Amino acid sequence: MAEFGFSKSVESAMLARNGGGGSPAREMSDERWGMQRSAITRRQLLRGIAALGGAGAAYSAIHSMGLLGGGRALAAGHETTRGLPQASLTGKRVVVIGAGIAGLCSAYRLARAGAEVEVLEATGRIGGRSLTLRHGDSYSEWDWNSPTTVSFEKIGDVEANDPGNYFEAGPGRIPLHHARVIDYCKVLGVELEPYIFHDSANLAQNDAWNGGKPVQLRRLKNDLRGQLAEMLAKVQNQGALDQLIDPSEVDAFLGMLAQFGQLSAEGAELVYQGSATLGTVRAGYRFNAGAINNPGSPFPTLSLSEVLQSDFWTSEMFNDLEYFWQASLVQPVDGMDMIVKGFLQAGLPDGRTVNDLIVRDQPVRAIEVSGDSVTVITRDGARDAADYVIATLPTPLLAGLGGNFMNDRVRHILSSVNVTPACKVGWQARSRFWETENRIYGGISWTKDIISQIWYPSNGFNSATGVLTGAYNSSQKAQQFGALSRAERLEVALVGGEKLHPGFRDKVFAENGMTIAWAKMPYQVGGWASQTAETQPAVFADLANADPINRKVFMAGDWFSYWPGWQLGALDSAHHATDMIHRRLAGRG
Repeated sequence: MAEFGFSKSVESAMLARNGGGGSPAREMSDERWGMQRSAITRRQLLRGIAALGGAGAAYSAIHSMGLLGGGRALAAGHETTRGLPQASLTGKRVVVIGAGIAGLCSAYRLARAGAEVEVLEATGRIGGRSLTLRHGDSYSEWDWNSPTTVSFEKIGDVEANDPGNYFEAGPGRIPLHHARVIDYCKVLGVELEPYIFHDSANLAQNDAWNGGKPVQLRRLKNDLRGQLAEMLAKVQNQGALDQLIDPSEVDAFLGMLAQFGQLSAEGAELVYQGSATLGTVRAGYRFNAGAINNPGSPFPTLSLSEVLQSDFWTSEMFNDLEYFWQASLVQPVDGMDMIVKGFLQAGLPDGRTVNDLIVRDQPVRAIEVSGDSVTVITRDGARDAADYVIATLPTPLLAGLGGNFMNDRVRHILSSVNVTPACKVGWQARSRFWETENRIYGGISWTKDIISQIWYPSNGFNSATGVLTGAYNSSQKAQQFGALSRAERLEVALVGGEKLHPGFRDKVFAENGMTIAWAKMPYQVGGWASQTAETQPAVFADLANADPINRKVFMAGDWFSYWPGWQLGALDSAHHATDMIHRRLAGRG
């Protein structure tokens, strides 16, 4: 029995993410035989390019390596959203299981190619993990006795149901290189605006450092850069620079270090005397600078020891160097669910919309294959026959479906995919205190507390209110946080918020907090697959090198891609599954 997998083009992209041109099986074989590879991986190279040259350099390098697809597709954005040939699926019936982003995109492409499509959604809500909560919305986790209703307040001229009042319980940003997502926004008429990932005024807080008081990220970054630049400049005293770079460029190199780290001459040495030297204050002021009779007081310099003790160099200080978190990121105006709504409203050749194809509250319990037909059996016993099925369920739920459509090995592979738990908390603020008190405009503050992060809205600047992401954690922290009751989570998040913003409890509508544990959401099992290509290479290889189940059931979902946890992965997998159906009918698959 043939099982499941990717086409060669998708496999190549997956392998590129896995760091090389060889197959995972070959790499594991080399390791088994004791062979060592010293070549730098593409991921390591790109991180280095990003660190030195920023997002633009990394994007150009990614393009030149072919990791975003062919040059023709990049030159013409519509290639990323190109439909299947018109009427190529006429007379065929496809059942899509799940109405998340992957399911919606699959239905859109199939129906526009002439197929008869039905989407079976297990819940009454469309969008999967793309969940934007607004005033009046209700949601619940599987172990709650009753649902929670979202309640916002009118503040000033901002109504409770203002389009800008929303909490992103699921995805909240789109990286610049997720071209397919951005291009679909254009096709679907979804307006985009900048998402601010990093503001140098964002805060970093650790109970075990600086007396638990938060420090601006710009102070940590600038003082670390100065300390490191001084250490490197002192290499010249040992004559080592001549061995590292061309002797004719030593002076230029030292000049660059002086600018990079704000070094100043002290005798024969270049030293770091703090970020307030050389006429430029990079780390900021204790008080506002520029008053007529007060030039301001620059922050004191953090020593290298203090920076190291902060423990933020392990991740938070350098997150903006990650390829998928570099400026510019974008977000849909008025919320991420604008993409879901765009798909729902998309017109089809017969005059209907994608929304007309969806049957809600229809959980699937089994899939049966018999000859040239495949039948989907719902929880209430209804049988839905089709020519093909696209299943977008999370891997543990898919592995648990009944029926003869997969064998034990397939079930084992699917159930072996690790899924990362993730939790969020949302608060409506009584005022935009982070702007007036901290001069923070967007971005993320970081804490070693269990809440991990506070996101500030990238819209509505200077308005009367805004919605904060008051906690966003994953992995072990999310497992602990998600085990708490709703009330306990909100209380813990209020305490964590206090560590970054004194008086936090009174600055938000504490009684109206929102919290999501994705491992407990109905028909979800967590936030995302745990970077399968990197953390489970053997499982990843199985996914990449197999065929569709019984040549009738196709997989889709962000987990079935090299971008788990991102909407790009969901869209890529939807294109892959629908392309495979078309190729199968054309005799090429």
